[in-house]
Amino acid sequence: MNFNPDEKEIAFVNEALAAYNDGKVGPDNHRLLNIVEYDDAGNVIAGILGGTYWGWMHVDILWVDEKHRRGGIGTKLLSAAEDEARRRGCHAVHVDTMSWQAPEFYKKLGYTIISELKDIPQGHTKYHLIKNL
Repeated sequence: MNFNPDEKEIAFVNEALAAYNDGKVGPDNHRLLNIVEYDDAGNVIAGILGGTYWGWMHVDILWVDEKHRRGGIGTKLLSAAEDEARRRGCHAVHVDTMSWQAPEFYKKLGYTIISELKDIPQGHTKYHLIKNL
């Protein structure tokens, strides 16, 4: 057993799973969906990183610099990503967030909590949310 596989081995495992999945349900047509926002000096102050596949958008990361929070940038980024997901034929979005991060932000924007994982880390909760587009 190798606890430190190289990039070629990791790629092999990813490709093997993709081939299996394709045989069961067809290709996922995964496409990255990444957007960044800049300040007037050209510095990155926010970004959303994710992708679209099988008719869904997934948000991997939504981050806004602390100095720029509560100004609507996160809402603007998420809305732009949702619009692009619709153009790509997506019908829904899913995202994970931690209890100290943004569950209320997502709920305010129409997302519904569908699961909670307690004590990750100890004393906190990880939420999985979805929204129909």
